[in-house]
Amino acid sequence: MPVRNGPAPCAPRALLAIAVSLSGWLTAGAAAAQAPPRDAQAEATLNEAMGTDYLETRFDQAERKLRAAIDACGESGCSPAVKARLFVALGSVLAQGRKELGDARDAFADALRIDPSARLDPGLATPEVSFAFEQARAATGAGASAAAGARLQMTPPPEQRVRTPVPLYVEVPADLLPSVKQVTVWYLPPGEDEYRPLVMKKLRGQGFGINVPCSALEKEGTLRYHVAAVDEEGAILASAGARDAPLATEIKARPAAAPPHWPGYAPPATCAAPEKERPRQCLDDRQCNGGLACVGGSCVARSTSEATSEASVAAPDVRRNWVSLTFSPDVALLSGRDVCTVASQASDNFVCLRGDGTRYDGTPTPGVANDVNLGFALATLRVALAYDRLLLDNLTVGGRVGFAAGGTSGGGASFLPLHLEARAQYFLAARPFEQLGARPFVLAAAGVAQVDAAVDVEVLEDAAACGAKADLTSPCTRPGRSGRLEPRQQTLAATRQAGQGFASVGVGVAYAPLDAVSLNLALRASLTFPAVTAVLSPEVGLSLGF
Repeated sequence: MPVRNGPAPCAPRALLAIAVSLSGWLTAGAAAAQAPPRDAQAEATLNEAMGTDYLETRFDQAERKLRAAIDACGESGCSPAVKARLFVALGSVLAQGRKELGDARDAFADALRIDPSARLDPGLATPEVSFAFEQARAATGAGASAAAGARLQMTPPPEQRVRTPVPLYVEVPADLLPSVKQVTVWYLPPGEDEYRPLVMKKLRGQGFGINVPCSALEKEGTLRYHVAAVDEEGAILASAGARDAPLATEIKARPAAAPPHWPGYAPPATCAAPEKERPRQCLDDRQCNGGLACVGGSCVARSTSEATSEASVAAPDVRRNWVSLTFSPDVALLSGRDVCTVASQASDNFVCLRGDGTRYDGTPTPGVANDVNLGFALATLRVALAYDRLLLDNLTVGGRVGFAAGGTSGGGASFLPLHLEARAQYFLAARPFEQLGARPFVLAAAGVAQVDAAVDVEVLEDAAACGAKADLTSPCTRPGRSGRLEPRQQTLAATRQAGQGFASVGVGVAYAPLDAVSLNLALRASLTFPAVTAVLSPEVGLSLGF
């Protein structure tokens, strides 16, 4: 068996050493009382081989120690779980350190036959290790996931010119996209016998792309490759091609087909061409030199970008106009003292109504009840129709018009049911409207609205003013301002009327399950004026884009 040392494992050494050691301690401690006789020794060897030799790239030593530990376990000297872990570790060494994927697959298969629940250490789940492990799962049928047979959507370029990058592009099924951690392509250059990995970049929507570099395409022949999407644990969720049945692109000196490219991007330039004679492939303006803009996936002079854009296939197909229907309850923070006096109702924007809906105009006893303690109270409810326009990649500006319910209009009070609002929303992700999923944002808004919040207030009619005796049970005998006798004690509905202008800031998240549909949740914190009240407003809505 040839020895070929590969690159050091991808996981940080310190974290991996802690994970391996801690895993060994926990396993040994939990089973120490009834472990088979060689479990403790096998665990110690495993920790030494993977926590020291493997991390320091001494793959030969790690392999020897693991094989010796497996031999020492024999048929029954170690528990199935411990022996399976030895085989998993051996497979990881063979796949990552030795690049012997066939032998690694066999080691993983042995582990799964012993313990079908055996899993990879996430810290060791490099593309090579995950590939070999998935082959073993397919061969043994142990623990294979239903998603593992899913196919990536990929159309291989039929041909490409020599010394020119080959642009490979795949789309991940929408239902798997949230679970995908990484998409990797393994390619075999013409005339070579060892695959090389490349991690693909996230492009628009469900797409991932990467260019096979010029250094692998110096001569004519067949470029072979296969692609796999893996999750957090390194399990393959979907693939295109396979190592024993790869996809292919012919590398020719004079190809007949048009230059291949990612959808919506310029074709990559021939590496031998002078810089000034070739378009520069780009993802955004930051990848272009000064004075150039990224239009249609290639760098062009800013002065000609408008003329070039109509011939571009790279203009993002995003929905720039969004209409929404939103619902929002208001929760007001309010307080007050002596709120139902005639003076307070005139100056502090309180309205106090009796049980029959008439305006209270009696004389409460000073300093007795008649207060609203500081706290939140449910206020008005709002429904609004909104329109937002995407101006930049992650900035929308728009307005909302709607109506509010739950305001107070009895007893001569007035309520403005109209809601008018101008709003700007800044989305925190780069180009969020080019992909599905969550789109967090912050917002700022201002407009016209009235917020009415009602609470119950107890009042005790002033004895001297209403002709009652000092006894609290003594009834009033003298009519008040409205010509009616007030009950000596009564409960009033005190409403704080705030507004009719407001300014808001807030946070939210829009979730797009489809290209033209978005479910929105937000929380606004507002301050009303000139009648000042702080208001919190949770908001839920449904948006349609076009």
